[in-house]
Amino acid sequence: MNTTALFTMVGIVLGWTVLAGAALLSGRFATFAFLVLTVVALFLYVPWVRLRASGIEGSSRPVRFWTNVAMLGVSLAACLALVVMLARRIGFL
Repeated sequence: MNTTALFTMVGIVLGWTVLAGAALLSGRFATFAFLVLTVVALFLYVPWVRLRASGIEGSSRPVRFWTNVAMLGVSLAACLALVVMLARRIGFL
């Protein structure tokens, strides 16, 4: 196991957890949603890339399809949360 990658992922998750907790406690739900969705997208990205590589065992067409759908859904939801967050910051909402 690559310890550098492990510490990097643990650091990202812990940092994002602290930020998401602060956003939730301060009532910034769009920021909280953005932080949670970006971490989910990060962890969906790894199997998405692996399934896109040719020759990976078990990468059937339905699995690739649903992984792509999940990746697209999470990415769009994160973008929507970012738009809401920015709109509130600018003063439109």
